[in-house]
Amino acid sequence: MIELTDVGLFSHGMALLAYLALAVAALSRQRGTLNIWLAAAALATAAWAGSFVATMLVDPGFQIWISRFQTVKIGAWIGLLLYLLRPAWLGGEGNDRTAFWVGGVLGFVLALQLVIDLAGAGQDSLIGEGNVSASFFLVLRIAVSVTGVVLSHNLFINSREADRSGFRLMAIGLAGLFLYDLNFYTLAFLLPPGSPDLYNIRGAVDAFLVLLFLFSTRDAWVKGARVSRTVAFQTVAFSGVGFYLIAMSLLAYALKLVGGNWGVLLQVTFLFATAVVGAVVLVSDQVRARLRMSIARNFYRYQYDYRAEWLRFITTVSAPGEAAALPVRVVQAVATVLDARGGWLLVPEEDRLQALANWQMPDSQPQAIAIDSPLVTWLAAGDRVLDLDLIRAGEAMSPPPLPEWLAADTRFWLAVPAVNRDNLAGVLLIGRSLVPRKLGWEDEELLKTLGRQAGSYIAESSGQAALEEAQRFEDFNRRFAFILHDIKNLVSQLSLLSRNAERHADNPEFRADMIETLKVSVEKMNALLAWLSQRAGGGTGDDQEVPIAGLLRQLVKSRQAAWPSLSLNLPADTPQIVRGDGGRLEQMFAHLLQNAMDASPAGAPIRIDLAVAGSDVVVTLADRGHGMSARFIRQELFQPFHSTKAGGFGIGAYEAREIARAHGGRLDVASREGEGTSFTITLPLARPPGRMAHGISKPAVLAGEEQA
Repeated sequence: MIELTDVGLFSHGMALLAYLALAVAALSRQRGTLNIWLAAAALATAAWAGSFVATMLVDPGFQIWISRFQTVKIGAWIGLLLYLLRPAWLGGEGNDRTAFWVGGVLGFVLALQLVIDLAGAGQDSLIGEGNVSASFFLVLRIAVSVTGVVLSHNLFINSREADRSGFRLMAIGLAGLFLYDLNFYTLAFLLPPGSPDLYNIRGAVDAFLVLLFLFSTRDAWVKGARVSRTVAFQTVAFSGVGFYLIAMSLLAYALKLVGGNWGVLLQVTFLFATAVVGAVVLVSDQVRARLRMSIARNFYRYQYDYRAEWLRFITTVSAPGEAAALPVRVVQAVATVLDARGGWLLVPEEDRLQALANWQMPDSQPQAIAIDSPLVTWLAAGDRVLDLDLIRAGEAMSPPPLPEWLAADTRFWLAVPAVNRDNLAGVLLIGRSLVPRKLGWEDEELLKTLGRQAGSYIAESSGQAALEEAQRFEDFNRRFAFILHDIKNLVSQLSLLSRNAERHADNPEFRADMIETLKVSVEKMNALLAWLSQRAGGGTGDDQEVPIAGLLRQLVKSRQAAWPSLSLNLPADTPQIVRGDGGRLEQMFAHLLQNAMDASPAGAPIRIDLAVAGSDVVVTLADRGHGMSARFIRQELFQPFHSTKAGGFGIGAYEAREIARAHGGRLDVASREGEGTSFTITLPLARPPGRMAHGISKPAVLAGEEQA
């Protein structure tokens, strides 16, 4: 037998006194069922510690009872855990069959340990004698310790928030008790014999846990815990893995015993192979689906945790991604509820349902289904889930006839209508589940609810697509309106050119200017057509460096014949470079200049000034026309398609302001009726000059440009 020391006597003496005190405290505070269970477990632990003390002080023959009372002690604590978790194990309303099996299996394991103990193999297992019964006994000890840790984990995780403080103490104490045993017996099994130090000090470890158990006896802290389905799945899965590894370790140990010289090789090979097989099984979707369904049927009153399913559905559908992927997410959200392999979404298009999106079933695209077919009529009218397998087997009650291709394609299991406001927004064809199952009333009700929600998402997606299409048409029409305005300006220039051609057609210089003007006009019209064909709006077009001074020179040169009193004043020493679309910027200045010419009497001066203010370039276009009122500027000037000029489109000023904004700038207006108007365009410089960070550079009238 394992050696007992004075340290062990002291530690187990502490445990004896501590657990006797715990039993008295539990019974004195409240004579409720919980405290009775706690007192029983404390007394069993005290008996275990007392057997150690009696062995040291009274009779060494009592040592065989230490292991036996250890079995009783563990059984008592397991019983307390099962009592605390009974609402979940009983399915909420008393599914006694499940509770019977849980308690029965654990009771059988503990009874088997006690039988082996009574046969005298319990203490022998700790001294490394190597017989099969002793090794089997250690395996049982490890299995029970694993079970205790798992149940303690459940107790901690699944208590209500209001009860969490008390259960945290109880669960931590029980987990500590079982984890110490698990460590001790695992080392004894893998590296025999058992450690005398761990064996003797165990009493002190258990004694320290009494404080946790003592504070957990308050009634407000311990009113029952509920095990969530996720934790139940994890518990069963990890427990299964633990027991699987224990069983495989036992078989590997048997191979070592019978294998002779090849025993170690066979043991290592077998353990590696079983670990690989276990990992493959653990990550198998089909195995996980079977396990989830088995837990739901045997441990809970209802098959689904509806709150969790709803949150999962919403999370899947609203996941970040492109709007075009929404139909795929809708199929995924519905299919995963039933652990289906995939599915398709069919939506109305003209007079039939057409396949729109699929999830994990790309090779099984369904054919179109007529809107007036019996199947679609049945789904739209009844808002019911259709089990296609029942129709194929002839077991459905008054089913609609299926299309031939759907009746023959057994990859599809269910047809779920997606209804939005009593209108059929689509039909979900769901593939087969990973686990063969029959559709129950809970499945149908949940699928109908999800189908209605899916219908709203599908309808919203269709509405969004229609809105985006309308926006594209609106953008095209808006571009077209701007282009018509620009073409009007080009027509005005060409009309002036044609009138002058009648008088100056024989002049070679005029013919050269006419050809150049025609070329520029053609280039501008081609640029306008290219801009019209762009699909995306809201940007600045080509992003390049644009010399504002050169652009204004070219603009003034093109208008010098029509308006001789037009002047351009440029800074003498500072380059004015901005980033953007040169063509659009030229349009902006051309619109403002044309408005100034239209608003001014013939021969009135129009002045364009260019200056630099810090990191901005400032262009001011001033005329001495009839001016505008403050009300007109505020309410009408920038209103598109509103013009006070005969034949005007009313979008020149509006387009100029939008071009300035698109380039990161702004357009300001100052005007007085009868005195004239000043437009100020401010644009950010591409390379702000450091030496001109403050103030405005003084413009200088360049030679040949004062009267352009």
